[in-house]
This record gives sequence, structure tokens and C-alpha cells, in this order.
Amino acid sequence: MTSAFTQVLAFLMSLIYTLIPFVDYSPKNEDELLLNAAMISDVHIDASLPCGQEMLAAGLEDMKRCDTPLDAVIVAGDLTNYADEESLIAFYEILKEHSPADSWVIAHGNHDIGHVEGFTNAEAREWNIKHYNDYTGSENENIYYSLDVKGYTFIVLGDQGDDNWDHYDIYEDQLQFLDTELARATAEGKPAFVVCHIPVEGVNGQMQVWEEGSLEEYSQPIVDIMEKYNNVFFISGHVHTGINGALVQNAFGFSCVETRNGVTYINLPTYLLVNRYGIPWNGMGFHLEVYEDEVVLRARRFLVSRWYAFHEFSVPLV
Repeated sequence: MTSAFTQVLAFLMSLIYTLIPFVDYSPKNEDELLLNAAMISDVHIDASLPCGQEMLAAGLEDMKRCDTPLDAVIVAGDLTNYADEESLIAFYEILKEHSPADSWVIAHGNHDIGHVEGFTNAEAREWNIKHYNDYTGSENENIYYSLDVKGYTFIVLGDQGDDNWDHYDIYEDQLQFLDTELARATAEGKPAFVVCHIPVEGVNGQMQVWEEGSLEEYSQPIVDIMEKYNNVFFISGHVHTGINGALVQNAFGFSCVETRNGVTYINLPTYLLVNRYGIPWNGMGFHLEVYEDEVVLRARRFLVSRWYAFHEFSVPLV
């Protein structure tokens, strides 16, 4: 099959799913729900374009209407379109005004550090750290950090490079941080969540969707660390793949939620733009529920308050 043909076929399959009635949402068991969160990525806020800002605000307002209040909002990078500080502040002001949760797990993407004009990657990285700290009351010194929410750990990874556009550099100090935090977070059998804007190589269809869109040489060291521990979840965005499941898995061999060697990889669609190889609409993301024996992921289009019943994943915990 040609690449163009496969993309058209995936688009048509996703349209079929949109014809299936949506269902109301309620937790599987509210009494046993341990952690409740919403996850989106690639919001690409531009301070000069109000439409994207309004879309983000609408999605956050939808999250407030969840049957059970959210414990955290997770944004897996590309907060801005071109890394300017004005747009970064606009993102945080929207979150501050409309957030459904007090805890914010925010990763920074290549558009927040690498896509810069008129200033350096180091400068962009510094004000990403600064504004996250200012708006959350944190005291992070690095682009990578961890945050505990109701006893569950989110480990955020970020780019340490100085002169790259889309390529991430993740140095030894950050790899050691990941190892140490995963050991701590999983010591009592709880799941741990690693959030990094760019996926590791070869998961969630990355090779088919965007061949260069991975962490490349840093992928295997990160995978090796994660596979040392049980119940690790890796959350990414970046490649603008739509939410997909059985149909895409059967036709193309990948899914937006995959478990390999004990690690579960979740690739989030772009919130602002149209997606490929799955449900194409913008405003999409996942709702995350943690229970004693499983993690449940439910596809939702936050922009229009609709659930996709055939895109629900349950990952058993060991």
C-alpha cells in the first residue's frame, strides 16, 4: 500500500467510529477510584490567535464536568507554537482560569524549546522552568522533574539540548533521575507515569506516522530503565496520531495504547490540529483512572464533551 492510500483508509475507518453513538461517562467504580486525571497534548497556543486559546479553555471547562472531580491535568508538551514567552504565559493563564484540578503535570515540547526565533534554546528552557514554577509554586531547577499526586508519581522528561529543532538531548543526569524516581515510585507496587513529549522509537506507530519523530538514540536507554520496574506507563504526544485501537491495530499493526515488555506506551493526539491514523478530530485526549488492579484509559473529545465507547483500554497491574 502507498503511504497516501493507507492514510486515507485509516481516515475512513475513523469516520466509521464517529457514527457509533457516544455514551455517558461514569467511573467504573467511584468507591474504588484511586486517581482521576485528564490527558491532552500539543495544544500549540499562539498568543496572537484567539481560536486555539478558546479551544483549550473549552476543553478544560469540559473536564470540570466529570462525574468525579479530577486530581490532575496532564499536558504532554507543545504548549506553544513557536516558543515565545507571550504564548507560554497565555497557556498558563488559560490553565489558571479554567483548570479542573490543582495539580498540573506539564511537559515541554520541541515547539516550546526547539522552535525558536530570536532567542536561544537555553533561554526558552529557562522561562519554561520559571513559568511552571511561578504558576504552580514549584521550585524545579531543571526541565525534568517529578510530581506526586495522591501518592502516584509523574516523572516529566525534557530536552537538554542547545541547538536542535525537533531532536531531543537527554543527558546522563536525567537518565539517572528517571531510574531513581521509578525505583521510588514503584517500590510499593503502585503504577508510575513517565511523561515525555516525544515518544521512544518504534511504539504507537511512530515509524509509520513520522519516521524521524522519536527520541532516537535516547530511546533504548530510557526503555531499558523503564523495563526494570513494574507498572510503568510512558505518555507522549508529538507525532499527531489520532486515537486508534483495534481497527488500526489489525490494519497497520499499532495502537495508541500498547504494552511491551511490561511497559505501557500511550501516545496522545494533537489537541489543536487534525490527526492521522485514527479519529482525526481536534480537541481529543484521554481520561485516566487508576484502580487497585488496573489503569483505565477512556478516549474523550473534550472540546465537545463526548466519549468514544470503542476506544477504552484497561491495563492490568501486577
